Amino acid sequence: MADALNREIARLTSTLRLHSAVIGTGWGIAAALLLELLAALIARITPWLYQTELLLALVWAVGGGALLGAVSGYVWPHPLPQRLRLFDRRLQLADRLTTAWELAQGRIHAPNMITRLQREETLRAVRVVDPHHAFPARLSRNAGILALITILGLVPALLVANPQEAKLARQAMQQQATEAAITQLETTQDALAENTTLSAAEREAALKALEEALSVLQDRRSTPDEQQAALTEAERQLADLRSPETEAQIQRLAEAAPLTTEAIVQPFTEALQQGDTEAAAAYLRDLIDPTNERPLTPEEILALADAFEQLADALQETDPALAAQFQEIAQETYSGDMTEAQQAVAEAAETLSETAQANAPNQTLEQAQASLQQAQESLGDSQRQTTTQVASGGTATQPGGTGSQQGPGSEPSQAAGNGSGSGTGSSGHHEDAGSSAPYGTEDAPRIADEGGEITLPREKTLGAPQTTTGVPGEARIPYQDVYATYAEAAEADLARNVYPPALRTYVREYFSGLGQ
Repeated sequence: MADALNREIARLTSTLRLHSAVIGTGWGIAAALLLELLAALIARITPWLYQTELLLALVWAVGGGALLGAVSGYVWPHPLPQRLRLFDRRLQLADRLTTAWELAQGRIHAPNMITRLQREETLRAVRVVDPHHAFPARLSRNAGILALITILGLVPALLVANPQEAKLARQAMQQQATEAAITQLETTQDALAENTTLSAAEREAALKALEEALSVLQDRRSTPDEQQAALTEAERQLADLRSPETEAQIQRLAEAAPLTTEAIVQPFTEALQQGDTEAAAAYLRDLIDPTNERPLTPEEILALADAFEQLADALQETDPALAAQFQEIAQETYSGDMTEAQQAVAEAAETLSETAQANAPNQTLEQAQASLQQAQESLGDSQRQTTTQVASGGTATQPGGTGSQQGPGSEPSQAAGNGSGSGTGSSGHHEDAGSSAPYGTEDAPRIADEGGEITLPREKTLGAPQTTTGVPGEARIPYQDVYATYAEAAEADLARNVYPPALRTYVREYFSGLGQ
């Protein structure tokens, strides 16, 4: 008899669990919709999620909420006494199940005959009831009403254009540029750690400068201005580690490169002009290599001697010590003895090679600086694109600062030499290392209107001043004749010195515009 009663209680419990699972499903869906509405409202207040991401989250939220609610409702614990009282109340059993269980547990006492009769009566009453009427497998009406109200607010929140998405896209663009800069600096850091041309102290200082810049870039709370300032400071520290004396000697050699039409000297001259003294030394060594099939002729030896003498004469005022070395080499080459001449050429190659080795740390640091400059320009380009998008949207707010739009005639703001200053504006040019923008496009028509010429001041001459009538005191030279020289000099200066990325971009765009 007890087993029969337990089977009936299990049947009722199964119906109750199914009912609770369906109820839980409805409330789970309603809760998921509420959370989705809250997320959509937050996304309209602050840049957080795209609408497509919200729609995808809605699908997952509804599905997850329904599953979680169903499982929770099905496994929700219902103590047996509480369950029996619920069955008695909902099925109108007049406490039969509760009384039978209490009699079986000894909580109340009655004669065995009465206990047996009560149990038989409970079984007859339970077997004829249908629990599905009391515990229907349908969603809660309250949950359905709440879900419907939530959907009415959720539809416009998900379908109407969200103005925060533009900010979110700009943040993503800036973050992508920052991650690219981080990767670039980490690569440079690894290269410096393995470099052998730097001394231990120089390597440690360079790695520390890069590490400080990386810490700022990796800090998600840092602003674009702070990132630019950190890169500029790292570039300045690397520039301080370079040896200006050695660089000046390389520059003097480039400027003193001999002018000659001799074919045997041309590669040597070109290598010096490019500042590649190691290539010049390698070329001289190759000329006197005993394995060469064609040895140097006396005429070629004399041509080299002339080149060394020209080099010595050009270096006489700027670098007397180096000039003396090449003067001695030239005299030995002029000796006429091929063995001594070849030995002199070897000495010239050794001198240039020593200069190149002395400048090797500078080249390593220059490459690291170039990597920092590229990272700065990448961040600057991303920020300028952000500024352009903001300006086109009718707002003057920039990431990392606020300002007002400047007209075409506005003056560019000035910044500190270390590039850590901050500027304002969205369309004007800024000299700081952060929120920078290129000069306005009004420069292009001005350049085009010059008729393809650059005006240079006339050199001053001694003597009494002469009066002219209607003749301007200036020389006019087609800019094509000087463009290449000026562009090359500008690029070399950008590589040697620390400038804000905005200024670098302007210089490069200026010469690029002239070359078109």
